[in-house]
Amino acid sequence: MKTIHELKFRIAGTKNIQQITMAMKMVAAARLKKAQARLESARPYARKIAEVTLDLAALTPWSFNPLLRPHHYFIRDLIIVFTGDRGLAGNFHSEIADQAVEFGKRLGKKRKVSYYMIGLKGYHRFLEKGVPVFKRFKEPVAGVSFRLARILAKEIIDWYTKEEFDRIFLFYSKFYSALCQRPRPFQLLPIDPAKAKIKEESGLFIFEPSRKKLLDSIIPRYIESEIFRAFLETEAGELGARMTAMSAAADNAAKIIEHYQLEFNQIRQTMITNEIVEIVGGAEVLKNEGKE
Repeated sequence: MKTIHELKFRIAGTKNIQQITMAMKMVAAARLKKAQARLESARPYARKIAEVTLDLAALTPWSFNPLLRPHHYFIRDLIIVFTGDRGLAGNFHSEIADQAVEFGKRLGKKRKVSYYMIGLKGYHRFLEKGVPVFKRFKEPVAGVSFRLARILAKEIIDWYTKEEFDRIFLFYSKFYSALCQRPRPFQLLPIDPAKAKIKEESGLFIFEPSRKKLLDSIIPRYIESEIFRAFLETEAGELGARMTAMSAAADNAAKIIEHYQLEFNQIRQTMITNEIVEIVGGAEVLKNEGKE
């Protein structure tokens, strides 16, 4: 049976933990608001540049740009997995990593699938599961900047043009709300003209400069934009998951405090009852001695 002193110590310790988790929840909520604002401002640009790129690709022969040209054999796939560097976000990072591995398996047994890890948490998860990692992005991903997207885009373009990989996928968690983030794959290269809204050549289009120059300029920006959006989606999802996890931790701490407080009150009540019994018993003894 726990003592009064032990219960006081546990209640105080749990209250301290509750205060910490509440503070972390508030910090995550403030950061989430900023991350959501950045994401909402980036989405329209990414959507429009993707639309223009796909439409232009649909109207252009593959030979105009190496990033449009599909390789002869789809054997080597690269999956770029986006996670974060920090924990205390529930199963957010591990779920992305686990589902990325499952996606790699679904691509087919005859394919050679390589994983490029963004963020320490996903990388450590792959190490735990014994999944080989092709490369780890060594730049810190907290506080996402467009510079990170440019660094990654340059590597991706170089690998694809040298035909080191036949297809390149981004795998990240799409942000819907603080309570809902869903891991999903996105084929970055080769660009698929079938997704374009324009299906055939039309005389309504006049290209200035030439289509080739337009593609050479816009495709790298499209790749950077999609990578940057994946970074922002993952950042917002991580902060939402952390806010939810800290809120749940604070609620659990409140339940534990309530349980300890109940135990504390029961022990105090028992002690007071025993003291009253002893006092009454002592009074009865003194009363009987007085009669004698």
